[in-house]
Amino acid sequence: MSVIDTASAKRLGIYCFFDKNGRAADFIDTFLADLMQNLEDLVIVTNGKLSPQSRTLFEKYTRQIVVRENKGLDAAAYRQIMLDMGWEKLSEYDEVICLNDTIMGPVYSFSEMFAEMDSRDVDFWGITMHHDGRAGDDVIPPHVQMFWHSYRRDFIQSKAFQEYWEQYPCYDDYESVTHKHEIPFTGYFERLGFKWSVYVDSKEYAYLSDYPLLFIPTVLIREKKCPVFKRRSFFLDYSFGIGQTAGETALELYEYLKYETSYDTDQIWDALLYSYNIHDIRRTMHLNYTLPTRLRAQTDLSDQRSAFIFHIYFMDLLPMTFRYLSSVPAITDLYITTTADKIPVVQDYMRSQGITRPVTFIPVQNRGRDVSALYVAAKHVVLDGGYDVVGFAHDKKSSQNLDKGHHGTESRGFSYKLLENTLGSEDYVYNVLAKFKQSPRLGMLTPPPPIHGVYFAHTIPSDWGANYENTKTLLSERLHIKVPLDSLKPSMSAIGSCFWFRVSALRPLFEAGWEYSDFLPEDLMQEDGTVSHAIERANGYVVQSQGYYPAWVMNDQFARIDLDSLWYATSELVGALGPRRQGETLLELELWSYTKSNSRFQRGKARIMRSIYLWSKGAAQNITKVAPPALKKPLFGIMRFPLSVWRSLKSVLRKAPSEEWLSNQEIDRRTQNALRGIKEGN
Repeated sequence: MSVIDTASAKRLGIYCFFDKNGRAADFIDTFLADLMQNLEDLVIVTNGKLSPQSRTLFEKYTRQIVVRENKGLDAAAYRQIMLDMGWEKLSEYDEVICLNDTIMGPVYSFSEMFAEMDSRDVDFWGITMHHDGRAGDDVIPPHVQMFWHSYRRDFIQSKAFQEYWEQYPCYDDYESVTHKHEIPFTGYFERLGFKWSVYVDSKEYAYLSDYPLLFIPTVLIREKKCPVFKRRSFFLDYSFGIGQTAGETALELYEYLKYETSYDTDQIWDALLYSYNIHDIRRTMHLNYTLPTRLRAQTDLSDQRSAFIFHIYFMDLLPMTFRYLSSVPAITDLYITTTADKIPVVQDYMRSQGITRPVTFIPVQNRGRDVSALYVAAKHVVLDGGYDVVGFAHDKKSSQNLDKGHHGTESRGFSYKLLENTLGSEDYVYNVLAKFKQSPRLGMLTPPPPIHGVYFAHTIPSDWGANYENTKTLLSERLHIKVPLDSLKPSMSAIGSCFWFRVSALRPLFEAGWEYSDFLPEDLMQEDGTVSHAIERANGYVVQSQGYYPAWVMNDQFARIDLDSLWYATSELVGALGPRRQGETLLELELWSYTKSNSRFQRGKARIMRSIYLWSKGAAQNITKVAPPALKKPLFGIMRFPLSVWRSLKSVLRKAPSEEWLSNQEIDRRTQNALRGIKEGN
């Protein structure tokens, strides 16, 4: 019999930890505190780095801490500890548990699970299983998922188990560990006569998903009392989520944990914000808020201090400017930045319109536009004003678009989107402030980037333009901030520089010591690639580095517009595929595009060509800085002419797509294989 007497059970836990910076998130403390109530001993094995703070945390639970080279993933780490301890020592335990930090919890105490599993006559067990599935012609057998394997004494003492681990080749890549160890492990030992089980019986959900823990975690927690959930649920590549669900998985899980359980969901933010790309987090967690313009939240803001700073440049836009400034509630202090010569003009306009609310004027130099106005002229307001939340906006024309033959309404539409979703109404502004009060981890609210007219090509799929390298340099060298950046993912920044922010979230950007000399004078200002543009794209990452998240915000009226714009854009893009369209789901379309047009070589070439393009653009801008104003644009055009021609002709020169379409079976195979790539530990 392999059952265990719970009261006298002697268990060993081998906990595998990995973080590229060696930082153990807060959830691990909660996890281990509950787990240790069921263990006799614990060994923590770290693949790679371990910070001093993390070591101190681990020492609360064990002195057996092993730091090893990050090779072979968690399976190799378990093997090393088991072989170092020896089979005789391991046989002293009723059960040895190999588990890793890809799971969070417990939502329910582990003692409930152990009490149940101790009564089952099994040789090894886990918490959840991956159901059988197909990947083309390949069959994926049901198996215990590797994030938690519990081995009973008789199993550990068996020759088969010992030989398996002694001969295990320590695969170095995730795919090999998954396909040569995790997937076949269960079936291999079952065929040898060993018995296995899982705590969460999810057979009734197998028709929904072969990976229930990732795609229907809320169901398992609510209906089956699953004690854990995957950390990856909250930053999973969105193509997988929308390929199998409506995209609801992460938000549904978070909301259930927050409102229906006692689990501290702040630990989720702590686990995510320091280690993963903020765009992935924003999209998977749907960090988007739609707030009413004619209905006010019943949130008490008496203990929240707020301010709004507006930079004025265009005198002919004063009527529009003050129409929006009328939305700033009386509880929020108002500041206006502009050049000294324009302050009397603005004051005269206010008197002529009977505007009597208190306004503090801050004179600025005509250098760096709105960015220097905020980070130089108004820095003292943010750092020394005692405010909790500050908003910022500016008037906008984008006259450079007119010079390129675009409609003025395209620029007006951008300004409309920015100001409507920053200062849509007094009720709306109050709701923005209330959202900061209600959401302690919220660091910044900004309107989504524009997707209409000329802006579409500059924000989708990426909004970096010529600013990736200078933003990366700004973050790492001037601000000493290290968060994950990706040139192929949007920046999650306040494009257009109209936003609300928590002062503590953006403090490093204001404390960076900016001077007017850091910015270009107005006559040399460029449309892209400057320090102003780098600061604009850095703010979301600064917020993330301080343990907060940036989010998009729209008022309820504009959300109606944006939804149709996005739906129209998607319909037109997919429709443009015409007869080349293959499959039914978006994931199938992506896989078709990937396999037919984006081979590894093609993607590499695209990266190189884009780098050349951005470098040449930046170089041309830097060279023309010193040219006389009258020659700047002609010289820039001459320098950019060869690549401009190349960009215009590349669609013509590109070969037509092959007519050798992927079969449905091949698409299914590649789809399933892609899904394997998001399994635990990845």
